[in-house]
Amino acid sequence: MTEKPIVLRAAEVFQAAVEKLAGVVPDGFHERGPGGSLLAFTGSRIAALNGILSVDPASAAPAEIELLSTRAEQRGAGLPWSIRLRGEPEEKIVRIAADHGLTTITRQPFMLLPLTDGSLPVPETVPDSVRVRPLGGDEHETFATVLGGAFGAPPAIISGLYTPAVLDQPFLTAYVAEVEGVPAAAGLSIVTDQHVGLVNIGTLPAYRRRGIGRAVTGTILREASAAGAHTAYLHSTDEAVPLFAHLGFRTEESWTAFTA
Repeated sequence: MTEKPIVLRAAEVFQAAVEKLAGVVPDGFHERGPGGSLLAFTGSRIAALNGILSVDPASAAPAEIELLSTRAEQRGAGLPWSIRLRGEPEEKIVRIAADHGLTTITRQPFMLLPLTDGSLPVPETVPDSVRVRPLGGDEHETFATVLGGAFGAPPAIISGLYTPAVLDQPFLTAYVAEVEGVPAAAGLSIVTDQHVGLVNIGTLPAYRRRGIGRAVTGTILREASAAGAHTAYLHSTDEAVPLFAHLGFRTEESWTAFTA
């Protein structure tokens, strides 16, 4: 059997991780289209956490995207949602997205990092006053407050998704970086099938440009590697690409996202 390209395998693991997350959040649901595209809603008010995710070109057929778009409107209860595909979509899919009100198109760099001994990022020098540690579900409000402040979102949006029960799932780990005991940055790792996905690495404005976000990222990578993960993946904004490239990540491809 021919081995799948690393980037395709990482994309499939990411899709399965989203499906798994939708299966454990309080208001989540998920289903697959006939060709394998995923429809998953987490109940969040964030469009990227609801909608259609297709990682195999064969599953991104217009008929399947149309079918799942109709299902998204039926089951989404008015929540914002998105369509995300690898690469450039064909024109029919652009029209389908527009017909369902998804007229904003953005590109998302998909970045990978092999977690071998030789490529793990070297820990950067950070002040002794900075401590990165995992958070349990009983600290979900701390996680929500830091991420909300980092991304300019109400903490209730974060805590409504990452509840105590969700943060205590074995495949999820939330982290916080504290400066002299004060929470300053946070991030989330999702470890499935020997891959680790990095999600929502954010630093409060008053603590930026001190290497604290890199310290969170480095901690996640080293702990995931120690637990057996061999590949890390993430979707980045264009602005954050240099930060992750500095840690060794490489942009493997660009994804397309449709939102309202």
